Amino acid sequence: MQPLAIRLRAARRRLVAESELALHEAIVAADQEADETGKLSIVDFEAANGNTLSVIVGGADTALSFRFAGDVEPRYLSRGADSSDNPAFVFSRDAVNEIECPRWAVISRGDGLAALDEFAALNELPASVEWAPYK
Repeated sequence: MQPLAIRLRAARRRLVAESELALHEAIVAADQEADETGKLSIVDFEAANGNTLSVIVGGADTALSFRFAGDVEPRYLSRGADSSDNPAFVFSRDAVNEIECPRWAVISRGDGLAALDEFAALNELPASVEWAPYK
């Protein structure tokens, strides 16, 4: 695994994970923070090549987003089994502002963590989940 930069909340400094253990410790820390605030949160994992996988944490399910280096299009959201948009999956990047994610992007936590492991190994769009482009 190559080192990944990790951002737990928008206002915090970045951490670096150099092992799968450190990667999963960051998820545990973010889960604990989400429990304390009572809000789902998002964790950004940025690879050395600039690609970023973001994971919603703090719940039984998750949703993922993938952005190529430089935030160029296309951008992707995970594609789950639900085809509806409502009710939206609400999370926060910081302690105040809420962001809505379409319900169709929700996948199981296990699938999300498997995609994170794949991203950590390859630094590219994980093939282990289905993706849909978004703007």
